[in-house]
Amino acid sequence: MKYIFDLDDTLVSSAALNNDAYNYALEKYGYRRITTDERLTRDKLNFIPAVALNKIIRAKQYYFTQEWLSCRTLLNSVLVEKAKEYGKENCYLWTKACPERTVAVLKYWELDKLFNRFIFDEKRNFKKSVLRLKELTNSNELVIFENNQRFFKHEKVEIIGHIKSDKFDVTEYLIRSVST
Repeated sequence: MKYIFDLDDTLVSSAALNNDAYNYALEKYGYRRITTDERLTRDKLNFIPAVALNKIIRAKQYYFTQEWLSCRTLLNSVLVEKAKEYGKENCYLWTKACPERTVAVLKYWELDKLFNRFIFDEKRNFKKSVLRLKELTNSNELVIFENNQRFFKHEKVEIIGHIKSDKFDVTEYLIRSVST
């Protein structure tokens, strides 16, 4: 059994800072702010030309990691304790966040030593993602901690736990088999 932890809003609460960082960068480059209750992602900025988008993303990442990380994120201590209990050899970080930001967040919270490996994935296709996770962890049984319930909707997964607080809403999924 291997344990897979998502980063943003699962292990570390970061949605508010993420959206503020995007809006800071948008305004810096002459675009208007985007107000939403959902997490802003680069996919939602497809109206911006690629060259400008790359500048916006760099400015967003800087704002996130250098300016406000220390006072605008919150650690999910329940999940950190679970990762410590399971042991580094059994724990993997699975995220679609960019590697630089991921490393900055993990180092700030001193979490980088909790995980056997960091797995970067676009998380667009459930079956492909899970098959890749199984291959990279060398395990047919996975427990995934994730806040994005839509990703698991309509899939054959077993919900085995739930961690809910005012900042976190994380579901614990058991995955045994995935058909291709």
